[in-house]
Amino acid sequence: MSFPIDAGGTNPFSISADRTPLVLDESTRNLYNRAISNPSSLTDQKRRFITHRCPPDEEDTLCQNACGLSMGELVTKAINSSNNSGNDSDGFSLRSLALSYKEASLLTAGVVKGRSGHILSEVARLSPEDRDLKARAMEAATTDDIRAAREVAQRVQKRWLEVELAAAKALNDDDTRNIRFAMKVPWQEHVLQSGLTPARDSGSGSDSGPGGQGPGEAGGRFGLVVFFPKEEEEGGRLPEYKSLIGTAVYHGLHYSPSLIKDETRDRFTLHWVAVPGSNNGMDPSALRSSFSTMLSNGQIPAGFRSDVFLYVDDESFRSRETTRPYLWLAEPEPQSESKTEPEPEPGIKTGTGTGAATGAQPEALQPLKVDIQHIAPTLFARLVQRDLQGEARWKPYRHTSELTRLHAAANSKYREEKDGIWPPPARLQ
Repeated sequence: MSFPIDAGGTNPFSISADRTPLVLDESTRNLYNRAISNPSSLTDQKRRFITHRCPPDEEDTLCQNACGLSMGELVTKAINSSNNSGNDSDGFSLRSLALSYKEASLLTAGVVKGRSGHILSEVARLSPEDRDLKARAMEAATTDDIRAAREVAQRVQKRWLEVELAAAKALNDDDTRNIRFAMKVPWQEHVLQSGLTPARDSGSGSDSGPGGQGPGEAGGRFGLVVFFPKEEEEGGRLPEYKSLIGTAVYHGLHYSPSLIKDETRDRFTLHWVAVPGSNNGMDPSALRSSFSTMLSNGQIPAGFRSDVFLYVDDESFRSRETTRPYLWLAEPEPQSESKTEPEPEPGIKTGTGTGAATGAQPEALQPLKVDIQHIAPTLFARLVQRDLQGEARWKPYRHTSELTRLHAAANSKYREEKDGIWPPPARLQ
C-alpha cells in the first residue's frame, strides 16, 4: 500500500488543508512495527485502530444503513459472488458485476463518510519515513478476507470508471449540465417509493445494456412507451436506431453513479410498440388515438407514463446523420371529462397544461423533438415533476413541464442553434 500524496503542498485542492507536520508517537510507532513484523499477534481492536475501521457494531450499523448488509455480509458477498467484471466484452454491461457501485465504495473507502479523505490529509502531514511505516502497517493489519473483498471492489470500480469515461466522451458540456440540473429534481425518490407493482413483459425493450435495460430485480419497471413503424423492425432502420437510443439512455443513466441510484438504472426502460403499416402511418393524431385506446384497454404497463409517449418516424430516423439525433414526444388527446389542475405556483406561468385538461388548445398537442441523449434522466425527471407538489413541480427550472413550456424552451430566441430540439442548454430553462 502506498499514499500518492505530495507532502510539499503543491496540490491545488489542498489550499486550506492543515499542513502542520504530524509525528507518530512512540506507542503508535511500536504498534506499527509489531503489525509489520508479527501481524498475527494483533487483536481485532488493534487491527481496526491501524486500518481506521469503526468498532464492529458501529461499522455494521452504518453499512446496513447504506446498503442493507452488515460489513461481514458485504465481505462474504464480494468473496463468494461470481464476479465477471474482468471478462465483459461489450464494454458496457455492469449487470454481471459482483457488487453495486455503492457496495464497492463501502469496501474501498469505508463506511464513515469522509474518513478516507481525513486519512489522506493526515498522511500528507507525516514525514516520508512515517508515511511509509504507516502504509506498511495498514497493509499488514488488513485481514485476508477484507483484502480479497477489496480486490473485487476495485475491479468493480475499474469497470465503473470505464463506463463513466464512455458516457463523458459521448456527452458534451451542455449535456452534462442538463443531466446535473435534472438530478436536482427528487424524481428518483418519487418513482422508487411509489409502490409500483411489477410491470408486464415489455417485449423488445427488455434487453440489458445499451439498446434496452434488463429486467429490474426489485420493484416494478417504469419508463416511457415508444411507437415505431413495424415495417422498420426487421431489415429496416429500427434495429440500428433502437441500439443508438439504448446506448444514449445508458450513457445518461451511468454518467454519474453517485447521483443515479442502482435501482433506478435497473428499473427504467422503454416499452417499444409496433405500429402496423409504413412510416405514413406515424401520424401524430393516429398515434394519440392508439395510445388512448391502449390506456383504456389497460395495455400500458404499470408504472409507465400515461400522460405522454414517444415515437420515431421517417424524419427522426433520418436525424441519425445529424449532430443531435432525436425522436418525438407527444401527448394523448384531451380527456372529455374535466380534470382538476394543480394550482400554479406564485409567479410561475404554466401555459396550457399537459393537454389532459378540458379546454387545452390545439397547439398544446404539437409533438416535440427530444434529443435521444436526454430521454433519461433529463426528460423523465421533467415529466415526473408533473406528479410532484409545490415548488418541486418546477424547481430548479423557471417553469413547470407542460408540453407548451418545453416547446418554448426548445425554441427560445436566445438559443444559438434554432433546431427546435429539446432540451436547450440548462441556462435557458
